Formats: sequence, C-alpha cells, structure tokens
Amino acid sequence: MRHARIEDADEIARVRAESWRAAYRGIVPDDYLDAIDVSEWAQRQRRNIESQSAGIVSLVADDGDLIVGWVALGPNWMTDLPYAGELCAIYLRPSHWRRGIGKHLMTAAAQSLIERGVNSMILRVLTENRPARRYCESLGDSLVSEHTYTIGGVSLPEIAYGWPDLPDLTARAGVSE
Repeated sequence: MRHARIEDADEIARVRAESWRAAYRGIVPDDYLDAIDVSEWAQRQRRNIESQSAGIVSLVADDGDLIVGWVALGPNWMTDLPYAGELCAIYLRPSHWRRGIGKHLMTAAAQSLIERGVNSMILRVLTENRPARRYCESLGDSLVSEHTYTIGGVSLPEIAYGWPDLPDLTARAGVSE
C-alpha cells in the first residue's frame, strides 16, 4: 500500500472503471457503464491527487508495475451520521477480487484515518451490491443509514455501514501492513 501519485491517475481510473463495469452490471444502467469515460475519470483523479481536494486521501495497492486496487478516504459528508471519516471509494480490478487485497486496502484506509485523529468511519454501498455488503458485514460493521444515490439518471438505493471504533476494525481485520 502506498499513497497515490499523479502518474497513477490513469491506472486508478482504469481500476475504477473495470470494477464498476463488473460489480454494477445489472444494478447501474448498462448504457451508463458502457459510456464510462476513463480519460475523464483520470483527469478528475489527477486533480484530486494534486489538491488533496476536501481532505481526500488516495491509496493504491500494486502488484509489481500494475495498480490493482484503489481506496479514497476523507471526512464524512453525511453530517446526519455520527462518524468522523468516510471510506469514499474502494475498488479492485476484478482479476484481483477475493485475494485479500480489499482487506489490506480497508485496513490501510482505517489506519490512515486513525493517524489523522479520526476514529470512526462509514462506507456507502449500493443496496444491490451483495458482494460488497457481505464484505462489510464480515468486518463487523453495522447498517446505519439508507438513502438513494443517482447514477446515470436512475435513483438507486444505497446503505451506509459504520465502524464506530477504527482501532477495533483494524485489529479484527487481522491484516498488518
């Protein structure tokens, strides 16, 4: 795990696009997934890395020269929930799913928040994304909120999971960096 660099932006965008297309097919409209503009996502990622916009931090997992996972974390934007941090995004290349990389990314994100004095976080997940929900539930979180999120002009139900004690999460995850 390491902090993302400007030169990682293209690969991060590809990881995110591959993950969206694989995980959200049948949930998010196909025309939206098929029209994802990876270069546009890469430009946005470059801007975020350059400015660390709004306190967002990006970390990547690599496998040699290839970035295989990405996580973004920062302050919780859902002010109605009593969690200080948010895991804003966590995506892996589908070819690297179920290898423990997500757990490493989750642990690194939690540790990064702890280092910033943040000891709780949420993660929002599309309700129909059953694998992501099972993963969150395996880490002992609790369902704390239900909302809708609009993607491609369609309102989709999403849920927020919360971890009130990040040191406990990192201990339970059993992953050392």
